[in-house]
Amino acid sequence: MKKEMRAAVYLGPEKIELQNLPIPEPKEGEILVKVRAAPTCGTDVKTYRRGHPKFPPPFVFGHEFGGDVVSVGRGVTKFREGMRVTANVFAECGECFFCQRGQGNLCENLVYNFGAFAEYMIVPASITRKTAFEIPNHVPYAEAALLEPLVTVVHGWHKAAIQPGETVAIIGAGGPVSLLHLQLAQRSGAGQVIAVGHSPARLKVAAELGAAHTLNAKEADTVAFIRGLTGGYGADVVIECAGTKTAWETAVEAVRKGGRVLWFGGLPGGTKVEIDAARVHYGEIDLLNMHGGTAAEAREAFDLIVSGGVKTAPLLNGELPLEQVELALKRMIAGEAVKVVINPEL
Repeated sequence: MKKEMRAAVYLGPEKIELQNLPIPEPKEGEILVKVRAAPTCGTDVKTYRRGHPKFPPPFVFGHEFGGDVVSVGRGVTKFREGMRVTANVFAECGECFFCQRGQGNLCENLVYNFGAFAEYMIVPASITRKTAFEIPNHVPYAEAALLEPLVTVVHGWHKAAIQPGETVAIIGAGGPVSLLHLQLAQRSGAGQVIAVGHSPARLKVAAELGAAHTLNAKEADTVAFIRGLTGGYGADVVIECAGTKTAWETAVEAVRKGGRVLWFGGLPGGTKVEIDAARVHYGEIDLLNMHGGTAAEAREAFDLIVSGGVKTAPLLNGELPLEQVELALKRMIAGEAVKVVINPEL
């Protein structure tokens, strides 16, 4: 095997450089994977625009992948050379304060898995043990790679606890996680799903996946639109996927009394959100937050992909080579694509 690989290295806001780097050797418990497909993600877009709070540059970024095991570290028995694999972006330790309380997504010792925008990548030992999976032959690499966003959506799905017949509104619809939320809401028996976004192309995909109503938020007031479809009350559940202060606040106004808001899209540290405290308190509105997902939810998400319980192909909009990672991210920013698959072999 050759000794160097090409990799897209993040240097700072809106600065990406294709570099030749040594191919890493897997240490104890690790596996080395030849990347076959690495879809872009909303987190990649945020990193590209403003950096990542946990990883100072430079680093090889990208964290969704499907590929082939090319070598394994000492002690690895779960995988062998030639296996088709994917993995979540992190895994819990299983022993800390939060893990002992069933909140592995809040683990104090999370090990992250970045480096998918490259020809080869290492999967850390804890992830190899807990949240890496062999891809069945009938599942394409790129579709299996959607494991990571689906893990977070499954976690949010459990928290929102959508009931049969409920009206669900998704703000920031059309992005990858929102389209997965839409499908799981339908899986719960939601009476209708209302999708609100800014990209006509993405809203079209939401409609094709079953959204009963779509709204381009540039054309009408979101709260008025949702209330108009719900007898003036508001949605039973509002899922915020845009990751903006305005969307967080709008979600609270768009939910009915006694309803639930899931603030899914993260905001930059220090952001202050303004809400009507009286409406939340006297209206008994539940405000839910979430981050990541547990190892058990990673298995649940993987099983959904393998079984066809969610449709992943509609979220993928073509392939580009490593040299064009920046173009792929700009297509997402412009609303021209839901996700773009980076294929190092192109």
